[in-house]
Amino acid sequence: MRENLEKMYWAWETNVTEKLEDWCYNWKYNFAEKFVKDEEGDTNMVSMIVLIVIVIAVAAIFKDRLGQVVEAAFDKLTDFIGQ
Repeated sequence: MRENLEKMYWAWETNVTEKLEDWCYNWKYNFAEKFVKDEEGDTNMVSMIVLIVIVIAVAAIFKDRLGQVVEAAFDKLTDFIGQ
């Protein structure tokens, strides 16, 4: 009985080890290689960063005027709700 359990355990351990090795191999050579070589997301990320920088620059340049516009809008909204 003990020998059968040891054989079953050894077969299970070997199977699990082989599956882990296969998974690691597939991940490394399928996902990692495609991620390193594929550049589609790279240009999208750069364009998003450029857009964020432009928005921050516009906000910094027109900071005072934008503050006045937002304040006027809230004043009109408050007046409208109050009536």
